Amino acid sequence: MKLKRWSVLLGMGTLATAVMAGPRVVADSACPHYAVDIEAFATCDGDRVASPDPIRLDASELLAEPEVPLHKRTGSGLYVDAVHAEAIKRRYPDEVVFVDIRSPVELGLTGHPKSVDLNVPFRDFIQPLAWDDARGAWSMETNPRFSAQLDGELRRRGATYDTFVMLLCRSGDRSAQAADALSLLGYRNVVSVVDGYEGDIGPDGRRSLNGWKNAGLPWTAQANAGLLARRR
Repeated sequence: MKLKRWSVLLGMGTLATAVMAGPRVVADSACPHYAVDIEAFATCDGDRVASPDPIRLDASELLAEPEVPLHKRTGSGLYVDAVHAEAIKRRYPDEVVFVDIRSPVELGLTGHPKSVDLNVPFRDFIQPLAWDDARGAWSMETNPRFSAQLDGELRRRGATYDTFVMLLCRSGDRSAQAADALSLLGYRNVVSVVDGYEGDIGPDGRRSLNGWKNAGLPWTAQANAGLLARRR
């Protein structure tokens, strides 16, 4: 079934986004309230009909694109900050796949959110380590297998192109690029955590403005090999 994301009006005029998670069976009386799957020639005939079970997000949980810096914007236009990412994952622990796309070295040195499901690096440090004078940082290279690895891991978990996938990096730059790469494969609900795990750099030269750790959200320094994507 081809499922889509849409905005709906809930009680008291609250705007929310409903993201399709998976099918459920409802009574025929509910049929007029759900979209018909034309591709599968689904109708409201009969006494039961399959309909998607939505992930419902209040408008306040999603960042409007004008609030997002240009270098952190994505084609899908779906963004959350770390605080709301944690809340969404806590509310939908099984429906949402939370992916840390930093390198395993970064996870080892700085820890990771406790609720992360998977680690698939979008970029990794060049070995042996080499300093990039232009960036003032250690050189990294894009993982050429990122899209294939993440797609494979998602499918092993039973994900579809409509699964809600949240991507987290250090501060929201890489997650935006990774979101576009995943969207190119056909995934429709790819969300970038715009302030990432460590957050943006402040005037004091420290990553102290925002991000998962600065918000005091649950994290761990305990290594977990089970998060690592299979290497092929």
